[in-house]
Amino acid sequence: MYKILIIIWLFLMPFSCLFGQAGQKWMMNVLVCDSLQNPIPDVGIYDTKDNIRGVTNRNGLAQVYTKQGERLYFSHLAYNKQPFRVDKRKMVDIEDMKNFIVVTLKAKTIYLPDVEIVVNAPHLAYENKMVWVVDYQVREDGIYMLTCNGMRSRLLHLDLNQDTISYKSVPVKFQELFQDAFGNIHLLSQDSVYQVYCDGNELQLLYGNSKETFEQKLKPVVAATDSIMVMEARRYYGQEIIFQAVKREGGQKFVLADISGKTLEMAKNWDMDNYRASLMYDPNNQQGYNIYRVDASGQTVSKFDDIQKRLMLQDAYSPLISVGDELYLFNFLNDVLCVFDHKGQFQCKYDIDFHKQAGGDKKMTFGNSWDENLIVDPKEKKVYAQFISGGIVTLKEIDLNSGRVKRETRLTDHSFPQNIQVFDGEVYYLYLDERKVVDRDRRSLYKMMLK
Repeated sequence: MYKILIIIWLFLMPFSCLFGQAGQKWMMNVLVCDSLQNPIPDVGIYDTKDNIRGVTNRNGLAQVYTKQGERLYFSHLAYNKQPFRVDKRKMVDIEDMKNFIVVTLKAKTIYLPDVEIVVNAPHLAYENKMVWVVDYQVREDGIYMLTCNGMRSRLLHLDLNQDTISYKSVPVKFQELFQDAFGNIHLLSQDSVYQVYCDGNELQLLYGNSKETFEQKLKPVVAATDSIMVMEARRYYGQEIIFQAVKREGGQKFVLADISGKTLEMAKNWDMDNYRASLMYDPNNQQGYNIYRVDASGQTVSKFDDIQKRLMLQDAYSPLISVGDELYLFNFLNDVLCVFDHKGQFQCKYDIDFHKQAGGDKKMTFGNSWDENLIVDPKEKKVYAQFISGGIVTLKEIDLNSGRVKRETRLTDHSFPQNIQVFDGEVYYLYLDERKVVDRDRRSLYKMMLK
């Protein structure tokens, strides 16, 4: 009887050690390679909840904080997804590297059909069912994305094939990514701003500053070339726009353009209207201002005129954008496109009317689908005008040599897409999916090829 008990005890003792370690977490060192034993960089390591747990470096190495029996999987665009169950018995110690294991991925084989089908259909640019994409920016070195699962936020850097390069946990207060005129990306909250920097393997937040300082000094810079940078200033409630250029060498300043439209005179009288309104609501006012008042010229003015002015005096949209080595001022206030060289010298101008429909401009015609938004593709040096009707967005490519529409693409697969960006002939946008996440819809990042 005792012999049987001793045999059972000797048989179960190794497993009892493993069971005792099942709840403990420890660091696993993993090398990911292909069938030829070549290391594979930028392999994402995920758990069963699609949370990213690690990314291999350029030598194919990664460290994952895990526990006995946990299920993981390794993912890379060019290889088949590899499931993995953590088993400490299969790991070895190599010098100072403990709990080391090698994972081999098999190359993915793709069989293409004889006929090309739906080439430009949109698809997910980032697949994770448990997170909400807060904001994103696309540039030459990849996609920078801010995500949140309701409890924590992460800043991710993906390459243009949507493979994860690096990530960093950030406070949930950060809600916006902003790309400045110099191409730098900034992470913004209500009170602070940090510049995002990636050295290839790690994301860093640099040059922390207040939101107020950022709004005053950096955000007004709307365009930059190798010779000048251009700042935007507004007067008279956004009805006059002044673009002031500063030479990079010497710092000399000059006015690149000063534009205004037919609402400028109305805006100049706004101060007088505000003065009369302050008198009307002043408890010490003895003049008895009421709904009908007399303006400076002796004319009777109604409060309803003030409401009309508030509707008319919306911020004017006339952006200055940099495309290649030239600057393009889309002066929608006067329906012209002005072209400047990299030094800020005027070159030519073209009449434009793509933002209009029969009957007038957007502020006077409710049927106009012009969405007052221009999108620049810095890779292909193209500009697209955004229109929306019934929730369906149409992107119209503008010929920068004439100001006319060259072609257009309708984004018919998803209605009311948000934060549309274009890079290298592909359009990216955010869309609210129907699947619920953290008691709200899931907002995902999609991309598709432009026709």
